[in-house]
Amino acid sequence: MKAMLGRVFARKEEPSAPQVQAVSSELTNSDIENYYLRIIADCLKRMLVPSDAIEVGVKRAGIGPTGLTAFAGYVRILKWDPVLTPVLLQNMAVIDARIRKVVAASVILEHTHFSGLWFQSTDTTEGAPRVLVGLPAELIHQSGNPAAAAA
Repeated sequence: MKAMLGRVFARKEEPSAPQVQAVSSELTNSDIENYYLRIIADCLKRMLVPSDAIEVGVKRAGIGPTGLTAFAGYVRILKWDPVLTPVLLQNMAVIDARIRKVVAASVILEHTHFSGLWFQSTDTTEGAPRVLVGLPAELIHQSGNPAAAAA
């Protein structure tokens, strides 16, 4: 027993060779960007958005409100589909919420912040309309008490 305690509480440590870890426990910014990229691409694929119609990217977007590194997803529309693209753009909030739900279920948010999803479509997008499509919305302003206006 005395010999065992002597080894455990020895004052003089023998020099040992440096240990090399085969797997790093830290993720690089590139690893995190690729992780977010896969999540976004998978969510859009499940929504039947063709992969050749969009380009997905993820970039570091500064520091989030909690002090963690923030990342943002970017979806660039490459081909304008007259049926799919307007539906995609009208449901940006739903798509963002689905992606946030998947991100929240993973461990990635313990070390990063997801700042959202950005959509971009330009006039150079293949098949994009050249004139306004649809009817403009009419805004109605009601003055006074909102409760009385509803009655």
